[in-house]
Amino acid sequence: MNRISKMVLRMYVPAVVITLGGLATAEAVTRTERVLVGIPPQRLASLSFLLAILLGTAWALHSSWRLYRWARGRELRCACGGMMSRVRYNRQRQKYRKCLACGGKSLEGAHCAGG
Repeated sequence: MNRISKMVLRMYVPAVVITLGGLATAEAVTRTERVLVGIPPQRLASLSFLLAILLGTAWALHSSWRLYRWARGRELRCACGGMMSRVRYNRQRQKYRKCLACGGKSLEGAHCAGG
């Protein structure tokens, strides 16, 4: 599997996990047969699965938007050509970004010496 395929996989796996988690939650709620907060379990199960589908779709759309911007050259790129993640903080409270393709890390202000 090449780096770009790994990057795309890392971006879309959370959407799939959210949706499958909603399916598992809906199945568990359906099997309980207890009325929670006045809502029958079948209705609560369908609402939880609908919420998971909506959240998974929103995540996938956001990932697609970022990939579109990356393909157009509007997202930060690593030296390998992969897309950089959002800003994160390490234990020393330094800002860094992680490459979604190769997994390499780069400090956010590394090119600015001093200050």
